[in-house]
Amino acid sequence: MSEGVYENSDGFEDNKPNAMKNTDIDGQLYGNVAAFKPSPRVGVVASDNRAIKDSEDKRNTLFQSFSLYKINATEERDQLQTSYNNLTKERDQLQTRYNNLSRERDQLQTRYNILTREKGHIQAKLFVIEQHCQKGWRYFDSSWYFLSTEKKTWEESRQDCLERGADLVIINSNKEQTFLFNLHMRAWIGLTDSVTEGTWKWVDDTTLTTGYWGTGQPDNGGLFSGQEDCVEIYYGQDDPVKTWNDDKCGTYHNWICEKAL
Repeated sequence: MSEGVYENSDGFEDNKPNAMKNTDIDGQLYGNVAAFKPSPRVGVVASDNRAIKDSEDKRNTLFQSFSLYKINATEERDQLQTSYNNLTKERDQLQTRYNNLSRERDQLQTRYNILTREKGHIQAKLFVIEQHCQKGWRYFDSSWYFLSTEKKTWEESRQDCLERGADLVIINSNKEQTFLFNLHMRAWIGLTDSVTEGTWKWVDDTTLTTGYWGTGQPDNGGLFSGQEDCVEIYYGQDDPVKTWNDDKCGTYHNWICEKAL
């Protein structure tokens, strides 16, 4: 028995049954095949890598899209800002123009109002001129003068002037005095001292400051007359600024009315 064992050992004889031998061979083959199969973990890693790459690609695409959108939005914002600035400037220019036109309109309105008033005044003057020209009035230096063709007392003469919307003439200057002198009339004027002797006043109650008395006048009628309290202008003198004479107020003379425009 011992010899059989050693004999098998020397000849590398295997005492295992054939079925067991086959099983060992199959196991080795299966092990070898199994060694060449990819690990399930390797597939998962590859899938994860693809997912990561896809995610990165999407992120890059989104980033590029966002960057492009940001650039476009910035350009659009700048364009809108430029448009806004231009519109603001145009609005300010229009406002300035509007203000200028408003001032011009107000100035024109003021001018129109002035011209309207002047037109009214001119029409009123023309009406007066038409009326006076038909009734024997004469115009000189912004006043109308009525020259009577009949004779009355000083008081009656003044009343006639008042009824005509005027009064006995008040002489205010050398020019007016010369104009009246050149009419060649002997006529009552609006000067008297009937209230206070020696205090000569015009019919508008102003005191005489500059007189155009004839030589030796006023004399109140001299020693034999007296009570000469009203003044006449007469042309029988050489000097046009020395033509006044005091006379009795009840004397009948022509008269001169004055109406200022």
